[in-house]
Amino acid sequence: MTALELKSYILENNKVEYILDSIGCRSIIYHPKKEYYSATQPDGDNKQGVIIKQCEYLNYYSYSRNIDVSEGKDIFSLIQESKNISFKDAMKYVHKLLGLKYTFKKEEPKIEEVHKYDPVAIFERASGKTKTVNVLDFDILDEKVLDDFVPMIHIDLFREGITKRAIDRYGLCYSYRYKRTYFVHRYWSTGEIIGMNGRTSIENAEELGIDKYFLTPGMPKNINLYGLYENYDAIQKAGYVVVYESEKSVCKRSSLLDDTGVAISGHTLSEEQARILSGLNVDIIFSMDNDVDIQEVRNMCEKLWRSRNVYYTVDKHNLLSPKSSIADAHNKVFEFIMKYKVKYNEYEHRQYLKGLNKRKK
Repeated sequence: MTALELKSYILENNKVEYILDSIGCRSIIYHPKKEYYSATQPDGDNKQGVIIKQCEYLNYYSYSRNIDVSEGKDIFSLIQESKNISFKDAMKYVHKLLGLKYTFKKEEPKIEEVHKYDPVAIFERASGKTKTVNVLDFDILDEKVLDDFVPMIHIDLFREGITKRAIDRYGLCYSYRYKRTYFVHRYWSTGEIIGMNGRTSIENAEELGIDKYFLTPGMPKNINLYGLYENYDAIQKAGYVVVYESEKSVCKRSSLLDDTGVAISGHTLSEEQARILSGLNVDIIFSMDNDVDIQEVRNMCEKLWRSRNVYYTVDKHNLLSPKSSIADAHNKVFEFIMKYKVKYNEYEHRQYLKGLNKRKK
């Protein structure tokens, strides 16, 4: 299950008290009027040391530990803190505790071993059919697929500012055969590989008819956010997430020790990606490339602004080149543009509607 689905399961089956008891909380009481659970911390005796809201996000805060509700923590954060484990391990812990299977891998007919791990077969496979996407219905690539790549990047990306820190953090790799640097997409909740996006290193690729980027055929990028699996903890700690267009932007910011970014691998935000962002319970900042139309950016904000604090960045002072990303800028420029980010509100909503009316005419 995803984090949100697991929270729904916990609520529907009244498992909050059971989970709190399992990690050592005591004096667990449900307060029906205000709809929250109170308990001691596993290592404390304050009966209000833990507060878990009985809502779809299972928010966690603690006045005795100076953990404010605005920090966006949830019951999984409490488990992480009490057991000193990662988000992924906290998810595994709850799945095991509730007797649930922690995987998204489908049962498929057995195929020949040579085909299963052959990188050529993986990147040439495509169905060619259009179908409705089930967010839990996707292929998982075996970790062995990475054995056929070198854990490095093309020198052009290094010159752009992607460092070894980002290479190691996101598992960037290179194929000499395909002459591409690959960005490995891990499913945001489990860390399983759902595909890769290869960026060509061939000069003048467009003139030669070679796609700049090549996604693993069949990879459902619209159900995932690149970098969220690796950056979940940093995003929760910061209290905000920056949504970029490309994986490269996430890696460039991470190279500067900023791990608050995720990428939608394009400039269209799907309903599932919006749902994942909403479930993070943090402020959301959209930062598309400089050439993306403002209406497209506002369309993304429209999906979230009524339930979350939503912003978008805009290069008001022409500090960026026409097609660049804010992530391409040095820290001073990045921070300056971030300082003047636009809060999406009722006024912005009306501007969006005006833009729609103009297009209709």
